[in-house]
Amino acid sequence: MAQVSKDELSFVKEVPDQIEIECPVCLNILTDPHQVNCCGRNFCKSCIERIKESDGSCPMCKEERYQFFADKNISRIINGLQAYCTNKVEGCQWKGDLKYLPTHLNKGKREGECQYEEVKCRYDECLTRNQRQHLNVHEEEWCDQRPYLCQHCYAEVSYKMPQRLYKFCHASR
Repeated sequence: MAQVSKDELSFVKEVPDQIEIECPVCLNILTDPHQVNCCGRNFCKSCIERIKESDGSCPMCKEERYQFFADKNISRIINGLQAYCTNKVEGCQWKGDLKYLPTHLNKGKREGECQYEEVKCRYDECLTRNQRQHLNVHEEEWCDQRPYLCQHCYAEVSYKMPQRLYKFCHASR
């Protein structure tokens, strides 16, 4: 699962305080939870690896000699938490296991299940960002970077360029 803050999430049922789902280092929801053998606390695998590689002591108990291992139980608990889509306030009705949220959102990608996720227009030169549900109209009707096929020479240019192509096309006749 990608890094996500507990503040970004809305859970179907409140998570009991006894279940620690946040990494004490990055303060995000634990990603690939790993437990240290010194104090039993959990960290994201990438966080505790980074600390261990820099010869750092345990961030919680300051023990210098410790090992860490995957905590599959906490991983199963976190992945099974029921959460709403992070775009619920925009209107998305999705809710499901936290492990499926990244697939639902497909962050940064033009295609995806959540139609309320804000993504970039498919055309590289265009800087427009909008919800997926609105981008089809933009890309097909409004985007200056959409392809334009000259009816005379069949050259393809971006839509903002047909006047120059038209002059060039007719000048070459």
